[in-house]
Amino acid sequence: MCNIAGYVGNGKKEAAPILLEMLRAQEGFAGGYYSGIATVHEGRIYYAKLTGDVDRLEAQTIAASLPGSVGIIHSRSKSGGGDEWAHPFIGSQNSEARIAYVANGSIGCFKPRAEEFNGIAQELFDSGMDLPSRVRIASARYNTLHDGSVAHMSDVMCQLILRNMMRGVPEADAMEAAFCEMPSEIVGLLLSADHPDSIFWSRINMPMFVATCSHGQYLSSTPTAMPQDARMPTLLPPLSSGVVTALGWKPRTMAVPPATVAPLTGDVRAAVREAVGAVLSDGAAHPLTDLTRAAKICFGAADCMPSTAAVYEALYALQKQGRLGIEIRRVEGAFAELDAPKAYFSLITE
Repeated sequence: MCNIAGYVGNGKKEAAPILLEMLRAQEGFAGGYYSGIATVHEGRIYYAKLTGDVDRLEAQTIAASLPGSVGIIHSRSKSGGGDEWAHPFIGSQNSEARIAYVANGSIGCFKPRAEEFNGIAQELFDSGMDLPSRVRIASARYNTLHDGSVAHMSDVMCQLILRNMMRGVPEADAMEAAFCEMPSEIVGLLLSADHPDSIFWSRINMPMFVATCSHGQYLSSTPTAMPQDARMPTLLPPLSSGVVTALGWKPRTMAVPPATVAPLTGDVRAAVREAVGAVLSDGAAHPLTDLTRAAKICFGAADCMPSTAAVYEALYALQKQGRLGIEIRRVEGAFAELDAPKAYFSLITE
């Protein structure tokens, strides 16, 4: 699990300060261990990333001063690797960054295909595609190559998207093709140096909300992290790809979906709100995992469940009612010398 934010502005505001605050508002929900940001400006991609939370990212890198009014930012869970395992992952051609990619989720219900996905990683590497995240660590959760090294699955996805683009496939199509070739229970956002006014997305089942403001569009894993001037957030459709510009967003359903996603109907949303309320009604503070575990029983049979998206909607409703308490506790970070934020949720009863 991770948390993501994006911003596509009309040129009136810089993206980096907005993105840092959006990430700070949500990183403890499901991230806080690794952080990274990317912007695109005048046909160039700029980025910074490291091991640690967003405060460390801002203090120790040039993150806050990255140029441009379009960008993405990411906070990752604790799952191994060093700075190169922070998002964004970069796809380069002729030593120039061409794309930047961030994702939220895990292999999930596609785990039986892990060996097949290892083969995709190996084939990319053998064909000369760079895999900057490649390290020698013991991890069965990520793509293992023949030499025993391990690459982050999102790095592999980034390079797969880039290869599709190098073959002349447009960005949204390149993302969709990669998501269908190597699917996971994820959502991804992409910057392209060729389109400095856009963010591209593909979504299977993990959450991504979009909200309009007077100066562009916000994207966020959770609507509770949207800035004050955001209009009503909308959940992007499952099994979809598309593009967001400052003027709006345009989705399209994947032509050959790699899975089924349980529908998020009005009845299901109501059941999830009730389930979240039941967990929080004990008066204790709970991490997000307690809430998503309770929400899963509200869905029927499907390959994938949008349970995290439904929980985030329920928390947003409580926040709008003034009933959501969020407590940030510091926990052990990715390495011994670091700590990380972890959010605990409770009901405010006055």
